[in-house]
Amino acid sequence: MHKRIIQSSFFLLADRGFRLVISFVLGVLIARFYGPEEFGQLNYVLATASVFGSLSSLGLDDIVPRDMAALNQEGLSRDDIEKTAFILRLFGGVAAYILVLGLTFYESGASRLFVIASLLALYLPIQAGDVYEYRLRVEDEFSKIALSRSLAAFLANVLKALVLIVALPISYIAMAMTSEFLLTTTFFKLCLKKKGFLPGSFRSEYAKSLLLRSWKIIFAGLLITFQARVEYFLIEQFLGWQEVGQYSAALKIFEIIDVVCVILVTVLMPKLAAMINSENDMVYRRRTYLIGFSIYCLLIPVMIVLTIIFPYLYGTQYAEAAAVLPWLFLRPLFGMLGSVRNMFIVLEGNYWYPALSALCSLIVSVITGYSLIPEYGLYGAIASSMLGLFTLTVLTDLAFYRKNSFAVFTCFYEFFYFKRLIMQGRRGSL
Repeated sequence: MHKRIIQSSFFLLADRGFRLVISFVLGVLIARFYGPEEFGQLNYVLATASVFGSLSSLGLDDIVPRDMAALNQEGLSRDDIEKTAFILRLFGGVAAYILVLGLTFYESGASRLFVIASLLALYLPIQAGDVYEYRLRVEDEFSKIALSRSLAAFLANVLKALVLIVALPISYIAMAMTSEFLLTTTFFKLCLKKKGFLPGSFRSEYAKSLLLRSWKIIFAGLLITFQARVEYFLIEQFLGWQEVGQYSAALKIFEIIDVVCVILVTVLMPKLAAMINSENDMVYRRRTYLIGFSIYCLLIPVMIVLTIIFPYLYGTQYAEAAAVLPWLFLRPLFGMLGSVRNMFIVLEGNYWYPALSALCSLIVSVITGYSLIPEYGLYGAIASSMLGLFTLTVLTDLAFYRKNSFAVFTCFYEFFYFKRLIMQGRRGSL
């Protein structure tokens, strides 16, 4: 199992590393070319669309891979699961797209912001193709997932570069960003055809079962995402588009760090779904958290380097963003705690708790945001965000989910397990 996890992680890390490098370079050029105001509008649309991302995915990102791996429902094949989940996600994506357009038009009318939203938010229905990734993930085809995403990202970033060379309006950047999702879905589908998978059937009973299990995840996801993005809306309300652009540029740096824990959860979910039970649950929690803490510590030097080079990359027009970067160092840690905890919540079917913790976090974020942002600007936004994340990942667990808190605070018990594992590997290589 460990060898397979390492191999899978290598492919995904290589893919993410490649995509992050080229996206980061283009992101810097886009930020410098269009300036904080237009860059802020682009990221504001991204934040708005992401709020409805849970509705688009219908909370199936964890449930469907688990069902595909377990195959514990009589008469239901992986092809049927794939077809049913794809149709559900397509309807969810269309509904989310309409909501994003309606909200943007209500706020700004037929403005540049609405044009950006109409082009960029198209990725929501296109992401129905993530169902193909679920299938490849369960089949341990991580190399094909990585290759598909890397190739799509390369082509999309070539389009972004052409837009900058020709000096087209920022709406063309939105189109290029959407093209990456379309290309990725196409490549996933081509990989499945090459494996010879048969087309499945839409199963209405299974669709009902999915929605009955996932509606709590959808509700929780909406709350969680809104909590994670609420500072964008508060910054725009109190400070304006320039400050939204500054804040967006600062957060872009830490997306490089956040993605590592997402990869960890992506790789572990199908494996643990088939292995975890009431007897070994705590052991696997501790081991996963210890891996997460270790990764975070290893990434601290990377965060320091990124903070140092940020002013040289983005230029003087993003001086405010450079000043607040050190205050964001804890954000990836909270992201790791949340990602691992949510994975185990899904595995044990406790779909109500994420909604509860997200609601508590959202209340804290909104109250502190209204109190701190008008007075302290971007520093107030970061403080309210950190307090919200601390509530989401630590305080609510201490109050309502102590089993998970116990795993976090005792994960060091598994240190000797990994030490023995490393020593055995060294002896085997001699």
